[in-house]
Amino acid sequence: MIFKRITFLILLSFIITNTSKSDFKEIKKKAIITKPEIIFPIREKLDKCINNMYVNQTTNPVLPVIKVEAPSGYGLDNRFMYALNKFENFKRPCGGGDIAACENVKRVILNWAKADAAQRTGPSDGEGRHWNDTLTVNLWVASPMMAGYSFAKQIIKVPDNEDKIIKDWFKKIVRKNKHLMYEYSNYKTGSGANGTPKRAHNHALSSAISHMQLGILLNDNKFFRTAFKNYEAAIRYQRKDGSMPIETRRGGRAMFYQGRAMNALSVIAIISENQGYNIWEYDYKGKNFHNIVKFFIDFTENNEIVFKYAKSMKHPGPAKNYKVQDLDSRSSSNWGWLYAYVTRFPDHENVQRLKQWSTNQSNLNNYQRKIVLNFENILKRNFGTSSWTVVEPNCHFTK
Repeated sequence: MIFKRITFLILLSFIITNTSKSDFKEIKKKAIITKPEIIFPIREKLDKCINNMYVNQTTNPVLPVIKVEAPSGYGLDNRFMYALNKFENFKRPCGGGDIAACENVKRVILNWAKADAAQRTGPSDGEGRHWNDTLTVNLWVASPMMAGYSFAKQIIKVPDNEDKIIKDWFKKIVRKNKHLMYEYSNYKTGSGANGTPKRAHNHALSSAISHMQLGILLNDNKFFRTAFKNYEAAIRYQRKDGSMPIETRRGGRAMFYQGRAMNALSVIAIISENQGYNIWEYDYKGKNFHNIVKFFIDFTENNEIVFKYAKSMKHPGPAKNYKVQDLDSRSSSNWGWLYAYVTRFPDHENVQRLKQWSTNQSNLNNYQRKIVLNFENILKRNFGTSSWTVVEPNCHFTK
């Protein structure tokens, strides 16, 4: 058994620099956890990380929110977002190695686990409330808290009885909020995403990230490998121009959601990388992550290229004008993926294009200025929140 494991890891070392369709198929079926409990490692060099806790636990109580009650229409249960914002005050410095912050991370998570928080009591079918409840938990509870707990386990000792309570709770909320969309049929004509499997949806990618992290915490290879199926679908079913069909139909938030899906793909790729697997270069007939990035950059130069998709106006939320794309230059949900991409592929033509724009900004439009602003702040700027990136991109996304 040990010999087989060593042989498999040696074989992986040959494919770490380039992942073809056949290589990815092998990883999807046979990948094993090589570093149990290490979802995102705490970096040796912490100069780009937040490594001091600036709040007091008594003035920043992250009280458990017991029941999930998201709206049935557009939106999530924002009470959990507020809780996450408070939790980040401990999680982020814990990810930078602060002992007191890690003690608080463990304390908060243990309290939530003992309170059996984040109970989803809504429908389990395809109703809007189900979609919104499950994303609420995966996005604002399961993923960030599992990442935070992984940081804490790297810094402090957690008693076995507390560790079991926490892990049992994580397993419960991830399974209860499973929304991988494997059982759903592909989108049909008139949906704006005809033929695309629903497992490529950003909600499904979020659920996949939670499963992947749970697998690492529990040392469960089956949970860990779950995310590869969703990652594969998102890459494979992009359009030839790199646009993501499910996301770019969403009116004024078409690129907002493409960016969120790109963040989710980046998280999956980084967590895989942390376990020794390179899936960044997975390619299916010329469709790959580079191509998705190219579309995003193409859009910033000529925003009209997304109009033909965005005019479908499928669930645009508050962004009703598809000719005005909602992108906040300060949001990691829109730009976190860029921090991972640029530091891994500095010589790629996509990055060279941004470098060129950066040297002469006089003729750039507003969207180009936003992407160049983030490009120039890589390794310099921390974001205020990190929901879709799970962790702070400047610290844990960059190479």
